[in-house]
Amino acid sequence: SSGINAEWPLRPGVFAGFLILMEGVGALMGMMTAPGGAMRPDDDWFDNLVKPSWNPPNWVFGPVWTLLYFMIALSAFKVYRKIGFSQALPWMVFFIQITLNFAWPLIFFVGHQLLGGLIDILLMLVFIILNISVFIPVEKSAGLLLLPYLAWVTFATYLNYTLWRLNPDASTSHLCYIFSDNVFLCNN
Repeated sequence: SSGINAEWPLRPGVFAGFLILMEGVGALMGMMTAPGGAMRPDDDWFDNLVKPSWNPPNWVFGPVWTLLYFMIALSAFKVYRKIGFSQALPWMVFFIQITLNFAWPLIFFVGHQLLGGLIDILLMLVFIILNISVFIPVEKSAGLLLLPYLAWVTFATYLNYTLWRLNPDASTSHLCYIFSDNVFLCNN
């Protein structure tokens, strides 16, 4: 061994960037897609859905996602410390699963698409598993940090599926097309 540290320099700005991405965009999506938020000013659609008895209370989601987003940011930073941005595959998988994560509330809450949300979250689940599998060889702890996220999204997938099954007509009355430049075209 040459004694040279194989890790990239500790760059607090990079960690702050991952944290802002995860916590900032996550919080923004939460505020925008919450009832009374910018994209749902008078929307009681979710409140009117038939829910299973095991549906968590609304107050649970904020703290859970805050912790998960911190762990996702830390996971990404640990991988960055090992490889920087020198390998495309881990970062492509990471950013695809994060994009799917941030798209879900738009599809589900704004678009009122239970099936669309289910398709998105199933893809997200696949990409979280892929993300873990490409992070572990780089930095084992980075992959392990994503396991609670995988567990929560697995639960959320089953909840989304159950809501879709309990509310077969809930998606048909409101259809939104989401364009890449954040323009929404909706029909009632």
